[in-house]
Amino acid sequence: MGLLFLLASAAWMRLLLQNRETAYKIHWLMGALVMVKALVLLFEAFRYESIKYTGSGYGWSTVYYILTFIKGLMLFSVILLIGTGWSFVKPFLNSRDKRILLVVLPLQVVVNTAVVVVEETPPGTNGWMTWRDTLHALDVVCCCAILFPIVWSIRHLREASEADGKARRTLEKLKLFREFYVLVVCYIYFTRIVPLSLSLSL
Repeated sequence: MGLLFLLASAAWMRLLLQNRETAYKIHWLMGALVMVKALVLLFEAFRYESIKYTGSGYGWSTVYYILTFIKGLMLFSVILLIGTGWSFVKPFLNSRDKRILLVVLPLQVVVNTAVVVVEETPPGTNGWMTWRDTLHALDVVCCCAILFPIVWSIRHLREASEADGKARRTLEKLKLFREFYVLVVCYIYFTRIVPLSLSLSL
């Protein structure tokens, strides 16, 4: 699987290099995210292989956790930046978008780090289930918070399409943001809410 992500990353970078004049900064960040995801999968495979043969994947685990941390940070950054319209609708972030970034990203980093620590401790530890459930709930809150910039961008594009003469182009962007919103909602539902619901019901 990691090799497929590496191939996808190479194809994406090649495409960006061929279309430099039309590629936005966010496209380069997305390419870096795919590359980091490929590295996460490769190091996870090395980790499991090491555990299989030596019983410990300590060295590989450290690299794997660091890359997983970077991947999580980059994923939320990319989703937030796309949601705010950075590099696509506008070349800057306004103060409201910056506040969302400054709250959600550190909170997501803390939650992801704490989830790793909690999952590495034995389930019988005092308060383990409470911490696990609390951290998963905070993760869902972070995921829902990234919907606000997307909704604000959709509203901004709708207002802009009514106000200026570039209605066709603005409506195309509006349609893209609506599709992105649906994809993010599906992502949150299937990667956060469904697994949490299943784990709580089992």
